[in-house]
Amino acid sequence: MKKYYTIGETAKLLGVTTQTLRHYEKIGILEPSYISSENGYRYYEFNQFHIVDRIKYLQYLGLSLSEIASIVKKGTIEGLLPALEQQWQTTNQELEKIHSRIKDVEWYINYFTYLSKMDKSKVLYRMHMETRHLIYVPCYNSDELADMEIRLAEVRSSAELRDLSYRRQYGYELSSSGLFQRKFKPKAYFIYIKNRPQFFTPFYKELPAGEYLCFRSKLLREEWDTTILEKYFTSLSKPSTIVALEFEDNLVEYMNADYEIQILID
Repeated sequence: MKKYYTIGETAKLLGVTTQTLRHYEKIGILEPSYISSENGYRYYEFNQFHIVDRIKYLQYLGLSLSEIASIVKKGTIEGLLPALEQQWQTTNQELEKIHSRIKDVEWYINYFTYLSKMDKSKVLYRMHMETRHLIYVPCYNSDELADMEIRLAEVRSSAELRDLSYRRQYGYELSSSGLFQRKFKPKAYFIYIKNRPQFFTPFYKELPAGEYLCFRSKLLREEWDTTILEKYFTSLSKPSTIVALEFEDNLVEYMNADYEIQILID
């Protein structure tokens, strides 16, 4: 077995480029065993090959070249383990973010296909809903739609709330009187968040879990039949928790959007 291998031979044997080996030399991870004083040719020995292999697998694990340089210089397992443990933590955090993003993508697929999966022959239907978390703003009689949207946008973009995990489910809390008069009289405008905030904010509200009576409507057009509602609530007290959730059927306009009105009954 020969003692020296040219930089080209070394690169070919180890599956790297000569430029990579020159870069390793430049940053001090791996210097040639011998440099010819006559022509500047660089030569490596066989016992250096394992260093390149180590660099490659540590890079694969996500360590930077500067971290690897420090590890190689120490040359001990004790110098390696803290970096691997830190990388394990970092990778697990990244994995959690990926899992969270996958769930978000699934949520949006369900959101955009929700109404198409519903039985349109059912005028009224019941659904059990889990607890939901909202960021909301109040609505006033003098408000136009733009006023409500701008008010919510300002709250969402505030320093306190802008980093919450939002989901694009907008909706309104409706008044009972408006519902039975077929009038769009929102008490609040809201957007979903994934979890309860870890701090107090007056803009947070929780929709309680429970049984909801539901129907679909072109809410902003005030198109819904109050007769069937009056009949249902003839012997019942008027509901206090009523929300209308927007479901987009296009990405351009929203005035004609379908809403699912959900009335807490149990």
